[in-house]
Amino acid sequence: MKKSCFKPKFKTNKLLFSKGKFRFILTFMLIGLYSCTHDRLVSSEDFDKDTDGDGIIDSDEMLNGTNKNDPCDPVQSSGYTSYDPLNILWSIADCDSDGTINSDEVENNSDPYVNESLNPDDRIYPIASFLPTLSELMLFEGNLSDLNFNETVHEYSISTSVFSDYSKILRSIALPRGTQMTYNGEGLFNFPENTILTQTFYYLNDERDPDLGKKIIETRVMIKLNGTWTTGNYLWNEQQTEANYDENIHSIQIDWIDNSGNDRSTNYKVLSSNFCVQCHDYNSTTLPIGPKARALNFVYNGSNQIQKFIDLELLAGAPDISQIEILPNWSDETNTLEDRARAYLDVNCAHCHQPGGSYNVNYGGEFDLSYETSFEDSKINDVKIPIVDRMSSPVSGYFMPLIGSTVIHTEGFDLIDTYIDSLD
Repeated sequence: MKKSCFKPKFKTNKLLFSKGKFRFILTFMLIGLYSCTHDRLVSSEDFDKDTDGDGIIDSDEMLNGTNKNDPCDPVQSSGYTSYDPLNILWSIADCDSDGTINSDEVENNSDPYVNESLNPDDRIYPIASFLPTLSELMLFEGNLSDLNFNETVHEYSISTSVFSDYSKILRSIALPRGTQMTYNGEGLFNFPENTILTQTFYYLNDERDPDLGKKIIETRVMIKLNGTWTTGNYLWNEQQTEANYDENIHSIQIDWIDNSGNDRSTNYKVLSSNFCVQCHDYNSTTLPIGPKARALNFVYNGSNQIQKFIDLELLAGAPDISQIEILPNWSDETNTLEDRARAYLDVNCAHCHQPGGSYNVNYGGEFDLSYETSFEDSKINDVKIPIVDRMSSPVSGYFMPLIGSTVIHTEGFDLIDTYIDSLD
């Protein structure tokens, strides 16, 4: 039986087929044909090569049963960037069969793995992998520090804020091409494989005037891989030009001016992803916290967030938004004291202090600070003294919230203290 060889697809290109390049390509192809029809000894160096430039070394291709001479085997999805654009086999191939060779696609800034004639959605989708730098994930477009998401990344917010040493938080959801989230009651959505969730923490230099710039600290990333949520952290450099994957703990001095014109300062603590599970653990399973239906059911950037996901066909199975409860904004004084306090405890505390949460599982806690839990079942009345005590404590490692804060949240404490007093 004759051995089959990859036959690269290419189109006529004046630049490519100048005399010198044509002779080079012809010679290269003849060598390739010769190698396909003549057996030879295989050296150890062959196993470290990437003959076809597809980003997968030959030894792995052999193990996976793919063709080491075919840059389009295995088939890659949109946004794949691990190829070698200088590899001749890869550059003259047409991996999306759209009539444009890969090298021209790269030059035209189009995706070499998307056939535009068959799939009009040639948008760039983020890479669901913890790559060395944040820019490689392709979540943002333009100047990275501008924090402008690309068009397939969807900014969202939650109705009541999390306290993290007074930092601002920019959140996003990115779904793979052609997938949807599924409504799962008023709690957390069901997310498809390779979903990417991010939180970027930053401070405005002067909260009275955002045009005076900002200091970006970290971007926390969660990716659903093989059915399991995995966490990683990207630390921004001083130049604010890039964020690098980082598993170390850092303490960063931050100075800013608040809305009242007061000079503020804090030592912001960047934790490793190992600490993420303390909040994101539910019955020994890592899960997101923020993107729950009740926390998203409000108008943000001009439209109701849930309705927007429905209209974009990114969310399936949701009822009319009027049927979905809304988690109150704890800082909105038009809400009742109880609603504000319970919302604050829900978003800042309930992930640990609920059935299945890390505190209840590891230390036998029986109270439940979730907003949807009735007051009687929450058992808040049984722990009201410890709640106030730990929120007001100056002792690091004792005061609450335990993770993500190093200073007392004055406004949050005042709210909860007033609420606890009202229970007497």
